[in-house]
Amino acid sequence: MAETQTVEATERRVTDGAGREWMAVAAESTVAHLKKGAVLAFRPADEADAEPIRTAVEFNSAAAADFAIRTMSDKELRRRLAWAKTDAGIR
Repeated sequence: MAETQTVEATERRVTDGAGREWMAVAAESTVAHLKKGAVLAFRPADEADAEPIRTAVEFNSAAAADFAIRTMSDKELRRRLAWAKTDAGIR
């Protein structure tokens, strides 16, 4: 599997329902029309080198990802994190 690259964008701390802290990040991805973009992803806050858990939320550019991560509500980030963990089989 190819190494995941995170886009130089805002990282934002979010706490899951179990009290563990995660970082919301943008992971490079090929998005619509095979263009380079990013997806919303999460990694444990205490594991900077961990493989991010990717979501289905796509951004057309690093700037769009940066804006979304900075402005998304805490409630929405926690909800997206919960879904990403469920999809990845993480409790």
